[in-house]
Amino acid sequence: MDFTFFEQDLFGNSLKEFAICIGLLVIGFLLKQFCAGLISRQFFRIIKGFTGNQFSEKFVALERKPLEQFITLLILYFAFDRLKFPESWNLVAVDKIGLRWLISTIYQMALFVVITKILLRATDYFTYFLQNREDSPLSKELANFLKELLKVVIVILCVFATLRFVFSVNITALVASLGIGGLAVALAAQDTLTNLLASFIIYLDKPFKVGDTIENTEISGTIEHVGFRTTRIRTVDKTLLTVPNKKMIDSAMNNITESDIKRVKITLTLTYNSKPAQLLSIIEDIKKAIMNHPQTTENFVVNFIDLEASSLNILVVYFVNGNEYENMLKVKEDLNFKFMEIVEQHGCAFAFPSQTVYLNK
Repeated sequence: MDFTFFEQDLFGNSLKEFAICIGLLVIGFLLKQFCAGLISRQFFRIIKGFTGNQFSEKFVALERKPLEQFITLLILYFAFDRLKFPESWNLVAVDKIGLRWLISTIYQMALFVVITKILLRATDYFTYFLQNREDSPLSKELANFLKELLKVVIVILCVFATLRFVFSVNITALVASLGIGGLAVALAAQDTLTNLLASFIIYLDKPFKVGDTIENTEISGTIEHVGFRTTRIRTVDKTLLTVPNKKMIDSAMNNITESDIKRVKITLTLTYNSKPAQLLSIIEDIKKAIMNHPQTTENFVVNFIDLEASSLNILVVYFVNGNEYENMLKVKEDLNFKFMEIVEQHGCAFAFPSQTVYLNK
C-alpha cells in the first residue's frame, strides 16, 4: 500500500500528523468516561484506609465529572502537541505575548480550574462521609461549616498557584503589598468578620441547629441554613428571613424544638352580671376540661385575677404535650370551644370594652 499520500504537507504539517491527531481525539473521547471511572476508583483505594469501604460509589460519582474534564485536557494536549504552527505565520515565541502565549495561558488556567474542581469534590465527599458514618464525632452543621471553610482555603490556594505558575507572579511580594490594603479591607469588613466569628460560636456552642424552631421578641421560625455571615429562617408565614449571625447570638433565643411542652395563656373576660357562685363553678369546670383533655399536662392555673373597668377576668394557663405548633393550635381550639360552652351553661357572657351611662329621670 502506498503511504506517500500521508506525507503530503498541509499548513506546515503532514497529513499523517493530522490523522494521528484526529485518531487520538476520537479514541480519547470514546474512552474518557471509562478512564475517569477507573481513575476515581483507584483514587478511592488510596483513601480507603481512612474512610473504609463506605460510600465508594458516592466518591466515584463526585469525582467522575472533573476527572473527565481533566482527561479531556490531556487528550487535547497530546493530540495537538503533534501539530506545529506554519512558519509562514511568523508567530512570536510562547514566552512573548501573542497567539502561542494566549493558547498556552488559557490551557494552563483550565488545568488549574479542573484540579480545583477535583479537590472541591474530594472535600464534598469527606464532608458526606463525616456526616453519614455511624460514629461521626461532628454534627452535620459543623461538618458543613468546615466544608465551606476548607473550600474557601482551596480556592484561595489555587488562585495563588495560578498566579505563580501561569503568570509568574511573585506571591511573596504580592502578599506583602496587600498588607496595608488588607488592613483597610479588614476595617471595612468589620461587621462581616464579626458575623464570621459569630458563626464559629453557633457551630461550637450549638444553641440551635438546622431544623430547629426558634423564637425571640423579633424572630420566629425554623432554621434552614447557617452560613458564614447569616442564618436563614423560614417564618410561620413561609417567608425566608435572613438574619446576621451576630444578632442570633446577641439576643435571648428560645429554642422551641428543645422543649417537650408548649405553654398556652389566655384571659377570659366575663360581664359584671356574673355572680361569685357562677364564677366559682366556671373555674371548676374549666379545670376539669383541662384535666380531661388527653394532650394537656397536670400543671395548669385557673384563677379569678382582676376586676377591670368593663370585665371580670379569669386567667387560664396550661401546657400542651409536644412542641409542634400545629398540634398546640388544635388543642387550644378544642379547649376554647369548651370554655365557651362552660360560660354559656352557667348563664354568663363574655365582656367587651363598654361603658354604662345612668340618667336621672
